[in-house]
Amino acid sequence: MNVKRLFLLILGAVSCGMLLGVVLASSGLFAHISTINGLITGGFVSATSLMGFWAYLTLNFIMRGFRFWHALQVIVLAIVCIDVVVLRHDLQGAMDSYAPYLWFAVWPLLIAGIAAGIKAKLAGARAFLPALFFMYVFTIVEWIPGLQLSGQLGMQTMVGIILLGCNSFLLLILGKIIKPSTPVEGKSAVMN
Repeated sequence: MNVKRLFLLILGAVSCGMLLGVVLASSGLFAHISTINGLITGGFVSATSLMGFWAYLTLNFIMRGFRFWHALQVIVLAIVCIDVVVLRHDLQGAMDSYAPYLWFAVWPLLIAGIAAGIKAKLAGARAFLPALFFMYVFTIVEWIPGLQLSGQLGMQTMVGIILLGCNSFLLLILGKIIKPSTPVEGKSAVMN
């Protein structure tokens, strides 16, 4: 990957986050905030998404050599899925059932599964588990500050949607960005 491609990746993720922020703020579906605040929220959330993406790439590069990395990903996925319900319940100080908080564990998992399925079709079946792990675990970790906005269910949902959108963009575009360019006729491959 060269600097131009890295810049395009960053620009694309930030644009995706800002666009989602503007669309969600303008629609007023989840939170009633101004369009400029939606733009700013999308920009900051996309920066968080980029940091999580680089952290995941580093972790995956280091752990790929370990024999139990795939099993560990499944275990961590299950722990995070359970913890997001318990974490939200405890952060809200709720005394009632955990059932209402289950939705915040399920809908990101569904979107992560769809994105991981698309990635598996693009890159092969072996890409499904790492893609699901990144899309779910890292989105939830990045989302923790947003989940602490107690009493602001709309903003929590909006931040989660922007994170999932940015992470989906990063996951699906990475293969195209790092693919080596084909040499132009008459030029040697070394010159590219």
